Amino acid sequence: MRLPVVVALLVSGACARGSAIRESDLEPDAATAPADAAPGTVDAPGATGTPDAPSGPALTGTQLLLTEVVLAPTTQELIEIANPTSQTVDLSTYYLSDNGNYFRLPAGAPALDTGDFIVKFPAGATIAPGAVITVALDTAASYTTAYGSAPTYSVASATLAVVASNGISTLTNGGELVALFTWNGTADLVKDVDLVLAGAPTIANGLVDKSAVAQDGPDAGTTTTAYAADAKTMVVMGSTPASGKSTKRLVREAGHETQAGGGNGISGDDETSEDTAATWDSSGFTNPTPGAVPPAVLQ
Repeated sequence: MRLPVVVALLVSGACARGSAIRESDLEPDAATAPADAAPGTVDAPGATGTPDAPSGPALTGTQLLLTEVVLAPTTQELIEIANPTSQTVDLSTYYLSDNGNYFRLPAGAPALDTGDFIVKFPAGATIAPGAVITVALDTAASYTTAYGSAPTYSVASATLAVVASNGISTLTNGGELVALFTWNGTADLVKDVDLVLAGAPTIANGLVDKSAVAQDGPDAGTTTTAYAADAKTMVVMGSTPASGKSTKRLVREAGHETQAGGGNGISGDDETSEDTAATWDSSGFTNPTPGAVPPAVLQ
């Protein structure tokens, strides 16, 4: 059952910086990231200190990546994003959503199911080369209690702008689409940045086919633009992380999705074609490691 959309605009002047990049030599079941980052890393999310330059081979990625998702419990829900590129990325036109109709945003905030959301990063927000940021769904205080360090952003604490929501924003425990996308505020279409079907979502919580969907954005023109065809071959995971566990990206997308092929993503990538069985862990889920990603994701 769909409920009325609650649309809110929360303007945040806060600009949290990118969080900890640490070598992934953490024990797989370490409950939290270590208090002190290793040399060649930056400090933990919300911590004080000056970021160090990323160590290791040069960064060669082309766009931001979703890298970790915690679906339950509510107080520990998180979405992690990494920047494997050699450039600082301006996040002020970037959005996160857990609803398959996120792509309809230019035509007006879409109807959302209970608990679903579309949120926008604040003006001035950036993510540095090799950096990782964490987004808490619950309050920053709840996240800090769970992980021992503050998130970079928190939906419940209003450090992101809520563009559309339906009730309290949460991730579905059984599985959920997580969409990172960009929109300049006037174009007819959004651009996919990264998508993942975390856990084993139902059809209602999965991808929506936007192939050939035409819409008109809020610019002065009246001409509609249609999305390119989505391959929509991304599969759901075979199981769902238990409460307190997470699903994590293992490697980057190159070689595991159609890139520069006329898709709906940045540079024509088709984010719906990613073979997430090869790029994400899909079983044997371990404890969350917010702020820490495998070297294969960054290098």
